Amino acid sequence: MQGQNQPEPKPFVLVPIPKDEPQRSRAMTFEKFSGLTGQMELEFKVVSEFLFVGSGGYEFDPNSRADQPDVWHTFYRRNGQICVPGTSLKGSIRAIVEAISNSCVLQTRRGERVSSRSHQRCEFKSVEQSQICPACRLFGTTGLRGRVNFSDAIPTGNAKLQVEKIHELWEPKKWTNARRFYELKNFQPSPNRRPERNYRFVEAVPKETCFVTTLNFENLSHAELGLLLYALGLEPKDGRYTHAFTPKLGGAKPRCFGAVKFEPKRAKLLRYDDWLAFLNPKILEGDELISFVQTCLQSCQNENLLHKDSWRTFVSGMKPKQEPCPRGNY
Repeated sequence: MQGQNQPEPKPFVLVPIPKDEPQRSRAMTFEKFSGLTGQMELEFKVVSEFLFVGSGGYEFDPNSRADQPDVWHTFYRRNGQICVPGTSLKGSIRAIVEAISNSCVLQTRRGERVSSRSHQRCEFKSVEQSQICPACRLFGTTGLRGRVNFSDAIPTGNAKLQVEKIHELWEPKKWTNARRFYELKNFQPSPNRRPERNYRFVEAVPKETCFVTTLNFENLSHAELGLLLYALGLEPKDGRYTHAFTPKLGGAKPRCFGAVKFEPKRAKLLRYDDWLAFLNPKILEGDELISFVQTCLQSCQNENLLHKDSWRTFVSGMKPKQEPCPRGNY
């Protein structure tokens, strides 16, 4: 048994920033439709013990006993209903796209720096003057609107909420040459429910809770949509697709919260040959949708948008591990 002062194993994988430069090119404009424009309906299921997406607010029980939560961080709500904001989904998926496509490092914390000069964040001046990495072409950067966004994800059915006790979350060590993602390990519940120093309570949904969201996209190539599908955890296999890993959303990732499994359910592709076609988008479901997803994934490989070494490192590190997640400091 580890001593109280013994750091626990770190629950994250580091994906090194590649030595080769990002594959930059001109940004796509919006003057006319081209390529793929439409929506993909997605369902995701919580596969870790819990998912927590904080609202920034608190709830409290003035009548709580000494062995019960008195104040807790609340789950995000929209019009009184819990949901996962589309911006939270977009941020999580963008981080994965940046890593697996060898894109620029857009966000750094104070005191961090990018050791690779070629991976400094993209600067957009104009379409003619700027060369943009794959992630910035998809999600946008300062001065450039993105071509991808997610709707707020709402639960299917009546989602149950539980108030869980976790150790406080401290700022992790700074890294200058790698991206950090948290692994899927086994959550260790606290042995008691009483309020304590250096602990917090959070309102979370448990494993198997399902949400639905919509991925909206404009003027994408099949390869670009394929890159997004890779970031959702999919990869081609035997003419179909399988799940290579489970992305993480929300907060408390260092306590092994937030792993979800995405599943495409339906796609709607805009047709712009003439105005009648424009009013009747093409609907893809069942085997037709599976074939379309596989085609996009394969196109991403064929056009080298997927950085294979980074992908292998990422997938290897993100596979579920039958190990306890740290309960305290690490």
